[in-house]
Amino acid sequence: MTPDPQRPTEDTEFIPDLPERLAGLAREGAAVVVATVVSRRAPVSAQVGDKALIHADGRMEGFVGGACSREIVRRQALLALQGGQARLVRIVPGAVPDAEHAFAERVTVPMNCASEGESEVFLEPLLPPRLLIVVGRTPVARAIAAHAGLMGDRVWRVLDDDEVPGEPDAVPLGTLTARLSALPAAQRARVRSVVASQGHYDETAIEALLRAQPNPVGLLASPKRAANVRETLALLSGLGEADLGRIRAPVGLNVGARTPHEVALSVLAELVQLDRQASVPPTAVPEQLPAAPVPTPADPSPMPSALLTQVMDLPALTVLNAEPADAGSAVDPVCGMTVTLPAKHTADHAGVTYAFCCPHCKARFLKDPARYLTPG
Repeated sequence: MTPDPQRPTEDTEFIPDLPERLAGLAREGAAVVVATVVSRRAPVSAQVGDKALIHADGRMEGFVGGACSREIVRRQALLALQGGQARLVRIVPGAVPDAEHAFAERVTVPMNCASEGESEVFLEPLLPPRLLIVVGRTPVARAIAAHAGLMGDRVWRVLDDDEVPGEPDAVPLGTLTARLSALPAAQRARVRSVVASQGHYDETAIEALLRAQPNPVGLLASPKRAANVRETLALLSGLGEADLGRIRAPVGLNVGARTPHEVALSVLAELVQLDRQASVPPTAVPEQLPAAPVPTPADPSPMPSALLTQVMDLPALTVLNAEPADAGSAVDPVCGMTVTLPAKHTADHAGVTYAFCCPHCKARFLKDPARYLTPG
């Protein structure tokens, strides 16, 4: 067979091991676009079936045409990657160009080089599954994890370490930071998280998430409870305003949800909305896509569930009995709750170690110990 002088001969321009390359990129959690020439009209150097990979940083492997076509395909591939959906690109000499849009399904681009040929290239973005971290053993947390799995998300259910026995698929909270740090950067960039422990270990989970990944962290809580969580983290964790500003609360669209599964729907709908808005230029956001409500402490309307309104402001844990503390327990000086020893949350003051039921009580105590130690 006589070599085509218009086609490159360097091995780096071809992908003989495409299935293996795609499998490796999937393991790395990398996003890539597969470009395939599906039609041509000579004279063009590409042949039907020629392929290329375009990476998120613009790197290109393979061959889908000469210099002019290559740059057109590269730019259109990055737009397809941004929009997250496939597109067909027609490269035609003298054509009127279509407006660029991240969600376009068919695009015509003029060929301004000397060649009079034309081609069509199909671009298929391959995105790693989104990793959704759901914290908590509550009914809402279980519902969010279940529905996210049906959407194709990769889900980590995170529980406090002593809740993991009996939950073989759960991720212990104590290992969360290390597991996130071990992920490739491309996977960490696609992490989404919802903390729904309803006060049991919200602060611990949020601190781990804010430190180990760059995205917002959703908190299922009322505005009042969310403000307390931010105050506690500011006092105990040393996190700055920029990190604390990544806490989104209340999480979820205000759809009037009442049951755990309806609340899960509202939370996942907001994640879809935020992802779509992030991938579309500001001028291209459809008018019918409303912006996510911005909650304020004075406006409780964005609460995702009327049912949750009744429970989110309850104490983090319920006092099961009012019996005096014994040798294996202590009394939280802030809320009066009986805490089993050894306690997870403690603080030393004037040579005495005090136990607390939750980080919020500890933070309140450290802010003004005299208030809680003065008799009467």
